[in-house]
Amino acid sequence: MVDFSSMKKDELIKIAKEKGIKVTTKMTKEEIIKALEETLGGTQPKGKVKKAEEATKKTTKTKVRTKEILREIESSIEGVVSSFPEEKTTVYVVEPTKELPYEYGDNKIVLLVQDPYWVHVYWEISPQKRQELGLLPRGEHGKQLVVRMYDVTGVESVFNGLNANSFFDTYVNDFTNNWYINVPEYDRSYCADLGVIIDGRFVVIARSNIARVPRGSVSPYYDEEWMIVTDDILKASGLGVLHEVVGSGMMIRALELPFNISSAEFVSSFAIPQRPPKEKKFWLEVHTELTVYGQTEPDAVVTIFGEKIKLDKDGKFYVKMYLPDGIRNIPVVGTSADGTHTISIIPIVEKKTERYEDIKR
Repeated sequence: MVDFSSMKKDELIKIAKEKGIKVTTKMTKEEIIKALEETLGGTQPKGKVKKAEEATKKTTKTKVRTKEILREIESSIEGVVSSFPEEKTTVYVVEPTKELPYEYGDNKIVLLVQDPYWVHVYWEISPQKRQELGLLPRGEHGKQLVVRMYDVTGVESVFNGLNANSFFDTYVNDFTNNWYINVPEYDRSYCADLGVIIDGRFVVIARSNIARVPRGSVSPYYDEEWMIVTDDILKASGLGVLHEVVGSGMMIRALELPFNISSAEFVSSFAIPQRPPKEKKFWLEVHTELTVYGQTEPDAVVTIFGEKIKLDKDGKFYVKMYLPDGIRNIPVVGTSADGTHTISIIPIVEKKTERYEDIKR
């Protein structure tokens, strides 16, 4: 007679499976023994069988009591939750999103400015246009796509593809639809053509918008006629002392000049006069400047007092100089790029400063 009670649970499960008795690992040892006894007949001593039955009953009662406790806890929680006012919630139904198409079937190219030195273009070629120009299959047709960049500064409103100041080509890959292009000059207007080389000819597919590339440096021009700098602004910025010495216009130009000129006859605006010694209780200093400006051909050579002056891209120049008392001849000489033509213009300037001092004893 087999004593099932002395066996381990794993051994009982193995025996049950060998005998074709359906048991699970979730069953207790007593439940498995009972299943074996019902199928194989009484094989346990009566005393042990009785103890097994009592243990099974005890386990069952424990499970029942545990379930009752859990139900009591759940009901108490429900009571607490129901004591709070019902919170109104809004349920949003989100429609399934649709992916944006890679292309829309258009023929277009768009020009965007990134900074003074780079622009970004993106484009699209419709299937019909690809079929017409023999650009299928994409990237495998053997033809070269080109983005032609035009400098259209000054002809923006009348640009027709033939009257640009200059242009350059960038060869692009047909497996992509956008490109970054480095422009040769900033502060210029550009337009882009997307095209393809066919039999040595550039065939236009689409033309972009016109975009202006911003400046890459501080503007060399100062419009002092409309400059208003009040004492309150200067004091708040901590530049009141500088303003007292050199004046608002000179102070702002001292932050950055287009160029500096050094000569025995004049000095640049950075030559800020020094304050008198501190032992003076009251003092007053007044200084003046002279502005010389003009324009000529951008490739010309211009000198003032024999010093070469820098011209901007439009041939303009602008010079500030310190003006002492007396009569000053300001010789301005311009010479054409080929050296065959020279023009001299000599402004004659006179400055006289009078000083009066009244000291009361």
